[in-house]
Amino acid sequence: WVNWMIENKKIDILMATYNGEKYLVEQLDSIINQTYRNWNLLIRDDNSTDKTLEIIQNYHKKDKRIKILKDNKGNLGIVRNFEELLKSSESEFIMFSDQDDIWVENKLDMYLKMIEKIKNKGFMIHSDAILFDKNKSNILKDTFISKKAINKGLENVFFNYFVQGATILISKEIKNFILPFPKEVYLHDRYIHLISELFFERIFVKKALIYYRQHGDNQIGAKNTVRELLSKRYFDERDRQLIKVIYNKYGSLLTEDKRKLIEEYFKITDIEKNRFNRFLNLKKSKISIPLKKQISFIVKG
Repeated sequence: WVNWMIENKKIDILMATYNGEKYLVEQLDSIINQTYRNWNLLIRDDNSTDKTLEIIQNYHKKDKRIKILKDNKGNLGIVRNFEELLKSSESEFIMFSDQDDIWVENKLDMYLKMIEKIKNKGFMIHSDAILFDKNKSNILKDTFISKKAINKGLENVFFNYFVQGATILISKEIKNFILPFPKEVYLHDRYIHLISELFFERIFVKKALIYYRQHGDNQIGAKNTVRELLSKRYFDERDRQLIKVIYNKYGSLLTEDKRKLIEEYFKITDIEKNRFNRFLNLKKSKISIPLKKQISFIVKG
């Protein structure tokens, strides 16, 4: 009976589009061809100037599960675009989609099988991805997400970005918790990751369930040279501000251990303090930081 209930749940898939005519058809087809059929695809276009909206309208005529969110809010950018889509979602389970990837045809089925095993109400599921270059046959990497995604715990989160937006499914409990977005949200998937790790449950599917396309127009790419990494600070100030906002707003809901870890992170990233002392604090703490970022810490402070 429980399985029947899960298998008949409608899933809302959210897609934010902007000038995506080049690859959009492949992604729409991969969603339509999913083995699990009970879904809505909610799309909000961010004032595209190419044929993106025309493509979406044609697909909407062919498949009424594809719905177009219309408003007069203009170009909002990817974060606020997804926020508007989240506000319009009414399903118990919500997924996020890029406009230029390709989904493996049993992606939804795989996620629903994971949900059957979850006991907590609030959860986020994410998966690995196959990295490819423009056309699906040209595989760059058959795994994209770091092995650190397997390790649960807040100490692995501060300096590691391993939750990819296009692989996320969240329960409505997380949706209700994260809305409205604070103005400090600079990546919707990073915000969802932080909230999930702090207050809910994160589940990683150790299989690549999307083909993640690499091209010149990607919002977030996968190529990082050593020179690029060392030219940056070991932490992102926007990320620090976002963590601070979450800590100030929801600190009373955190366990003592999580509060202490966040406070350690703030000390390590306080550039007003002595660099050597901060690095010693890092080494004494449980907080995990990749070797390249440790080098950046020493070089850039």
